Amino acid sequence: MVLPTLSQSISKGEVKTVIDGTDTLIVMNLEDAKTILVDLLDCQIVDSLLNAYMEKDSINGDIIRLQKNKIDKLQETSDNKEQQKVNLQKIIDNKDDEIDLKDKEIKKQKTFKLIGMVTTALAIIYALTR
Repeated sequence: MVLPTLSQSISKGEVKTVIDGTDTLIVMNLEDAKTILVDLLDCQIVDSLLNAYMEKDSINGDIIRLQKNKIDKLQETSDNKEQQKVNLQKIIDNKDDEIDLKDKEIKKQKTFKLIGMVTTALAIIYALTR
């Protein structure tokens, strides 16, 4: 049992008592106590809501940063794919040019072969007719 160490009368018949030098006991009207408790409860609810909203905002901020990083990486991947597409098209164009050059060289070599064969045949015919 705790004994009061200091007591004094306060207006409206309220009594304030200090217990053990640290705790304070105040006796007051029921309506005043209800008002104070309602205000205190409202403040606690607001404080808890504020903490919850701050935590939710922090989580949402983290989610937004993660999504932004993902979008940046996807954009970079898309840019890389576009560059690969351009490079592959250049390779295809170079192969087509290379095939055209080889076809021209083959035709040229066939022409030289035909000219060589005709010249050889003419030389043989000329030698036989003489």
